[in-house]
Amino acid sequence: MRPDFVGLGGFDSHTFPPRERATLISRCSLLALLLFSASSEIGAQQADSLRAGASVVRSASVDTAVLRPPISPRRAFLRSLLIPGWGQTSLGRGTAGGLFVLMEGVTAAMIVKSSDDLGRAKDARADSIFQGFQVNATTGELELIDGQPVPVYLRNPITDRISARRQHLEDWIALMAFNHLFAAAEAFVAAHLYDVPARISVRPSGKGMTVAARIAW
Repeated sequence: MRPDFVGLGGFDSHTFPPRERATLISRCSLLALLLFSASSEIGAQQADSLRAGASVVRSASVDTAVLRPPISPRRAFLRSLLIPGWGQTSLGRGTAGGLFVLMEGVTAAMIVKSSDDLGRAKDARADSIFQGFQVNATTGELELIDGQPVPVYLRNPITDRISARRQHLEDWIALMAFNHLFAAAEAFVAAHLYDVPARISVRPSGKGMTVAARIAW
């Protein structure tokens, strides 16, 4: 008589045939292995998350201390609105500030020149240019009044440029105003993005050059 033994899960060994019992045991072993692997992975992820969180907090505090803009975005905006390039220079962006200063100088010089040209055209309204003496169309001889030839004067043609020169002056004034507003907006954005590091590289590529920019977010 073959002795009985209690099998897996408390069932009698005669309950399952040997092949089915082996399949059941293998499935249970696989399930236990999966559960153990999942629990180990969850624990590792929690540990990594704690370490990552600590490093992020630590790096964030360091970056905040090091990469804090020297002036606030509002101050940068107001400075460049008053004097284009001032806000950029305060943020350590001398090249950008120099470009705005250069544009301000060019527009200021052209405003002075355009204003002077417009003034000359307006003053010319009281001027006249001598063209010669009046000639009789029939005889071809000079017209005389009291024995004196009759001079012919024409309006100074520069007066025809008054409208165009006024338009030039207004265009340069508008460009200067745009330079102020654009410089202020650019300084405001630059102050907000002060802690965004950007790396730009130029390298040869085939027959030309490749410009690559890498920004870390």
